[in-house]
Amino acid sequence: MTTDRPFPSSVELVLGGHAMLVDTRAASPLALEAAVAAMAPATKAAITADLKCFLAWCKARRPVATAVPAEPETLVHYLHWLAKGSDIRAGAKPATLARRIASIARIHRILGFGGREPLPTQAGMVRDTLKGIRRKKRERQRQAAPLRLGEAMQEGQAPPEGVTVNALLASCGSDIIGLRDAALISLAYDAGLRVSELVGATVVDLSQFGDGSGRLEITHSKTDQLGEGALAWLSADTMVRLSAWLLASGIAHGPVFRRINVLTSPPDAAGQRLVRHYIGSKPLTRQGVVAILRRRVLEAVDLGLVELEPGMEGDTVRGLSAHSFRVGLTQDLFAAGEDGAGIALALRWSSPTTALRYARELAVGNNAAARVLGRLRGGGSQTPA
Repeated sequence: MTTDRPFPSSVELVLGGHAMLVDTRAASPLALEAAVAAMAPATKAAITADLKCFLAWCKARRPVATAVPAEPETLVHYLHWLAKGSDIRAGAKPATLARRIASIARIHRILGFGGREPLPTQAGMVRDTLKGIRRKKRERQRQAAPLRLGEAMQEGQAPPEGVTVNALLASCGSDIIGLRDAALISLAYDAGLRVSELVGATVVDLSQFGDGSGRLEITHSKTDQLGEGALAWLSADTMVRLSAWLLASGIAHGPVFRRINVLTSPPDAAGQRLVRHYIGSKPLTRQGVVAILRRRVLEAVDLGLVELEPGMEGDTVRGLSAHSFRVGLTQDLFAAGEDGAGIALALRWSSPTTALRYARELAVGNNAAARVLGRLRGGGSQTPA
C-alpha cells in the first residue's frame, strides 16, 4: 500500500495480494500505516488471519464484485459458511465468528468506510445472523480450567481437589529442568501472569525486598499496550525458586525462562550415558509453556500427587492452559473474601466484571441469595472453597 517503506506489514501484504477485491480509493496510506503500527502483535496477527480468510472466501465465491466494502448479504453468507464447517474444517464457534466480523469492521474503518453510513458489519441482518448462530449452538466460551494453589483460603474451607499448583511444584525435581519449571509455575501463579507476560519476563524486571518477597515489573501487557508498566508482588517462596533457577542456569540478563536443550552421549563401556544440558538464549514460546505445564501434570499424576478418576487424565490435561494460573489465582482470591475491584487491580484485569466471570462458580455460593436464603432455609452461605 505504501511506497516509502521496504517492509510492508502483514495486513498490507494481504490487502495488496487481493487488490481486485478491495476498494482503496478512500484509503490513506499514512492512516493504514499508523493503524497497523498501533496494533498489538496479537491483534495484528488475528486481523491478518481473519482478513486473509474473508478475502480468500470472497475470491472463491462468484459473483462478488468487492469484498471491502462488503455487502451485508455477503457477510451473512460468510458467517453461515464459517459456522457450517466441512469435511476438513470444523464449524467456527460463536466467539470466533464475532472476532472475524470485528476484524472486518476494523479494516473497513481503516480504509475510510467508517463515515456517516453505518458499516455493513452493523447491519441488522448481520447482527441477527450472529445471534441466531449463537442461540443454535448454545455454547458458552470455554474457560481455561483453574490451577489453584491447593490450600484452603479461609478457616473451615476444604482445600481444592484435582491438579493444583502445590502438586505441580512437588513434581519438580532438583535437576536443572525441575528448577526452571518450579520457578515458572511459582511465578505464573503468584503474579497471575498472562502467557505473554510470563515469556516476556527478563532478569532486570525482578527485584527483591528485605522480607524476602519480590516484585516483577511488567513492561507490556494486553491491557497496557502503551507500555506504562505495572508491578506484581511475588512471594518469598517464588523468589527462592527464581534465585535457584537463575543461579543454576547462569542466566544474568535477558529472558528468565528459556528452552533447555538436552544432549546425551553414546553409552560408554559400562553402558553409562553422559547427559548435558544447554540453556538457550531465546525465551520460551507460548507452546513451550503449555508443553511444560502438561508434562508436569502427567508427572504429578504418576507420582500420586494428584488423584483423578480413571481415564480422565487426557481431558484434564487438555482443559489446562497457560491461562489456568491466572484463573486459579483469581478464584483463590475470591475464596479468600477479596472483592472484584481489588482482584481486578491486582491481576490487571480490564474490569471487575472480567474477574467475576472467571470466578463465577465460586462467587455464586456467596451471593445475596445464598446469604439470605441460606439463613432461612438451611445450608447457610460459606465463603467457597
